Amino acid sequence: MESRDEEAMQREEFTLKSINGLSSRASASLVNEANKYESNIRLEYSSEEVDLKSIMNVMALVIRNQETFSLVVDGKDEHAALIGLKNVLKDMKLV
Repeated sequence: MESRDEEAMQREEFTLKSINGLSSRASASLVNEANKYESNIRLEYSSEEVDLKSIMNVMALVIRNQETFSLVVDGKDEHAALIGLKNVLKDMKLV
């Protein structure tokens, strides 16, 4: 099996702009979008890293307003996945 290096993956940092933090509704929208793709998608926040395809893991992070988090996407559809996730964040006015 071919191994991919750190540089091959897509990573982008965001600052949450929602007075209510990352709500359950927003979390569900991100998880639903993540599950459309084959890539491994992780959310990194405050020294923790979780699978973005798991609603329980995402909600357990409790990301608050003005805090920074990163999306890390690795796989054959990583570019499309990152674009889709960014669109969800923008459409929900979270970033």
